[in-house]
Amino acid sequence: MLLIAEWGSSNFNLAKPFIIRSGILQPLKFVDNNGKKMNDFDVYPAGRDDGIRMLSGSRVQFKFYNNTVFKYEIETFKLNISKLELRLSDTRYVNFNQPNWPNSGIGDRAYLENLKTSVMKGILPNQPNIKLGMTHKSLLNTLKKAKLRENGEWGAYYVYSQYAIGFNSYLHELNNDSKVKVFNLFSEQRNLYPEMVKLWLGKPSDRIFK
Repeated sequence: MLLIAEWGSSNFNLAKPFIIRSGILQPLKFVDNNGKKMNDFDVYPAGRDDGIRMLSGSRVQFKFYNNTVFKYEIETFKLNISKLELRLSDTRYVNFNQPNWPNSGIGDRAYLENLKTSVMKGILPNQPNIKLGMTHKSLLNTLKKAKLRENGEWGAYYVYSQYAIGFNSYLHELNNDSKVKVFNLFSEQRNLYPEMVKLWLGKPSDRIFK
């Protein structure tokens, strides 16, 4: 693969990709996860110093600093030689003080798909033994002690490092038979934005503002 970059802005260059197939140099186009062409010029932003890297599985990543959110935006594309395209396969944001490539954890696509599956099953993500509707007694036998216990607007919450578990009773009312009614996930470090949620999960049937 050949990538030719030209000036795009003070933050990034614009990279145009090519491949040599059957001895012929051919341009590639960028398409989104649904196969729709992303721009008419078939270029993509990449940071000036180390904004592009190749990965296994015919994948290439582009990274640049996004001034609108003050974070590094990273997109992963997968090469489809027969269609002469680079297709979007994952997205991710990292904080401005973490400029290096993220080599651990999962991207937005897998995280959101796992989250959606957990929601549909009524379980805490990655902890299938913690379920909505389970009793307070069962929860205490399953999870370690919460670092904080507090009352919310509609009931008590047990707060852990990455999530809070809400009940249908307030703290002074909790008993063995009180039920788990809600999970609150602390996903700030995921750097998720509404457009990324819609990108990987599709258009929502409804939106609720709180």
